[in-house]
Amino acid sequence: MPKAQPHKRTKSGSLSKKTLKQAGASQFNSVSWSNNRAQIYGTAVDFSVDYTPADRVEMMKRLRYGERNCGLVRQILGDYVTYVVGSDGITHQSHCADTAKAAAYDEYFADWCRSCDLTGRWSWAEVQRITVRGALRDGDSFALKVFDAEGRPRLQLVESHRVSNPEGEQVPAGMLDGVQFDKVGRIVGYSVILGDKSAKLIPAPSVCHIAEQDYCSGSRGLPLLQHSWSDIQTEDELLKLEALAVRNDSDFTRVLVKNGGYVPNNLAAELSGTSSSGSALASQMGGKLAVLEPGEDLKSIQSNRPSPVFVGFLEAIQRDIARGTGLPYEFSGNPTQAGGGALRLIAAKADRSFQRWQTITIERLCTPAWGFVIGTAIANGELPDAPDWNKVSWTTPKRLTIDAGRDAAQDRADVELGLLSLSELYAQRGLDLRTEVQKRAKDFKYIMDVAAKEGVPVWMLYKPQNNHLQQGMGNPTAASAQPVPEMEDSAEDEAEDKAEAEAQPETEDETNT
Repeated sequence: MPKAQPHKRTKSGSLSKKTLKQAGASQFNSVSWSNNRAQIYGTAVDFSVDYTPADRVEMMKRLRYGERNCGLVRQILGDYVTYVVGSDGITHQSHCADTAKAAAYDEYFADWCRSCDLTGRWSWAEVQRITVRGALRDGDSFALKVFDAEGRPRLQLVESHRVSNPEGEQVPAGMLDGVQFDKVGRIVGYSVILGDKSAKLIPAPSVCHIAEQDYCSGSRGLPLLQHSWSDIQTEDELLKLEALAVRNDSDFTRVLVKNGGYVPNNLAAELSGTSSSGSALASQMGGKLAVLEPGEDLKSIQSNRPSPVFVGFLEAIQRDIARGTGLPYEFSGNPTQAGGGALRLIAAKADRSFQRWQTITIERLCTPAWGFVIGTAIANGELPDAPDWNKVSWTTPKRLTIDAGRDAAQDRADVELGLLSLSELYAQRGLDLRTEVQKRAKDFKYIMDVAAKEGVPVWMLYKPQNNHLQQGMGNPTAASAQPVPEMEDSAEDEAEDKAEAEAQPETEDETNT
């Protein structure tokens, strides 16, 4: 009888180290080692440690190259700028309770928007486009709040490569890639590299940092297309190689198959068109005639490049480039294969991405610029003060839609049912309710004034229709609005009315019967 093994006692609820090791290695396939998989060298540290200044600069160089040489990259960046900022930019609307002061604030800021940067080159809409495109391409962009020689508030645009750690100096304590933090993690300044390579620390309240932050432990933003650079480079190299192959195939249109290893002089002359051999036959048959030696064959080359397989592979690469950008491939690439329902989903996803970047732009650029400009004007006595001078809303460009008629009908129904406010409806179209109502009131007043001056009905100037082209319809003026006096009936009319009244009961009886 075998000897019984001694029983090892363990504490209640505890497992041995060997059991724990085996359990931890077998329960999650995502972290288990396998001979069939490549080793992943990942890290679990703060993002500021992973995202080094050298990596950021190298990433910036490559994506700037991609913007200049890859059509899809340029298309994605262009779509973002077009739908986030639009042609007129993100516009302002003061919400000061005092309407007179609100109008003064709006007018002052609108005048500042015409030339708002320090160099005098860019308008407010152009500043938005440049900063948004830079943030998408490089990871972030900057606008400094400065004053010009006359003491007027201006913005100075700074590209991403200009904000970094001091060059040739020891990095100050608490600075991460050009961003200075205090002990609790608040940003206190930005290190800007000047033209002479020296660094200047700009206080954080004087800097607008436009970026999409994905990590709380990082100081700089990631470029929108950083994840797909390998695919961008692959597409660029494949297109160049394929273009070279197609060009070579086009250069060699025919091939001569020979048994020997040389071309006789008479055949060379025939191919070059300098010989008269066979010219008599060619003159009778038309065209050019090449006379070949026995055992020789002249074949034309038909190239099948680029092949459908290559085109499909290239599309797969482009789809992978678009993934992670927030824009489906069909939006910036080829939308022909998507149906109606799919197109609506694509447009909805793209619109959400545009709204996200609009929020980033408003919070990090537009609202700080309003506070800087209007606050400075109030401090200098150029504008009257008000407790709510900093209350402002921003109107973004018209929302993306693929079915304008259907969406407009639904919006009208939602407004009538009270499910959608007029302010929100106007905002979806890139307009402001108060501004548009004032415009409409002025337009109607002008139409009524012209109608009264020219003596024509209002309906002739506004919404004329064929059934209204009769005198007396509509009430365009006060004179025409007066009641028309009734005319006395003649004797014949009275007789006809009496006869009709007597015949009416008989008609009703017949109908009931």
